[in-house]
Amino acid sequence: MSTPHHDPEPGPEHTGAESEPDLSGRTVVDRDGSRLGKLEQVYLGPRSGSPTWGVVRAGGKQRFVPLHDADPGQGAVRITASKRQVRSAPTAAADAELRPEFEGRLAEHYAGAPNTTRGSVSSVRRSRGMLSGVLLVLLGAWTGLIPFVGPYFGYGFGSTQPWSFTIDRLWLCVLPALAILFGGLLLVPTGNRFLASVASVLAMAGGVWLVIGPSLSRLWGTEGVATPIGAPLGSPGMWVAAQLGFFFAVGALVVAVAATAFGRLTVRSVRD
Repeated sequence: MSTPHHDPEPGPEHTGAESEPDLSGRTVVDRDGSRLGKLEQVYLGPRSGSPTWGVVRAGGKQRFVPLHDADPGQGAVRITASKRQVRSAPTAAADAELRPEFEGRLAEHYAGAPNTTRGSVSSVRRSRGMLSGVLLVLLGAWTGLIPFVGPYFGYGFGSTQPWSFTIDRLWLCVLPALAILFGGLLLVPTGNRFLASVASVLAMAGGVWLVIGPSLSRLWGTEGVATPIGAPLGSPGMWVAAQLGFFFAVGALVVAVAATAFGRLTVRSVRD
């Protein structure tokens, strides 16, 4: 519920808690896109006249949020703080004017409080790894299914029977597929930098195994690359396509996608 409109005289540090036409009443979200509430009051700077602080109701209490670097956006006002920071911010009555000492406490909380540092280090925008995660999920599903459905189209190794399971296929195809798939599923929704980085590394390990696994299979085979799961089906051209589609090309693509996601997650952007 919006507070009544105020028209007090400007104080030494701020103007009164006036309704800002562009922001007052709009929904506020944190830097990760989580909804905080609607702006009940907006405080304007005395010199710039631009919004500096706002009041939202979060966790059943009125909370002050920073609007200095807020992005008005199209649908909601996105602030640079996290939900955790907002919920642990100093509280006070939303008076017509902000007392200078209370404004100083707010500035200290959002700029240098310990929980601010932890949030900015560990949090990351969910969109940062979402696309990479979706691609990894698709590549993991392909890696796990193609050995069993490929024979329907004369595409595969060894037996022409689809859905033929062997221990060799478990080691060379199924296990790396699970690593890639699980890494992608973790990467899509998470907003935690550490968990997203672990997911990227897990998927990357699956991709690396697809690239080197066929060569290492010589350790338990006697006739060369991928011998444990049988010779490639079809013509020589299909042999090459099977090697690429089962192992080398897919593995290289997985490594590239996972490494890109890992690089983006380990770099702190301005939005972070």
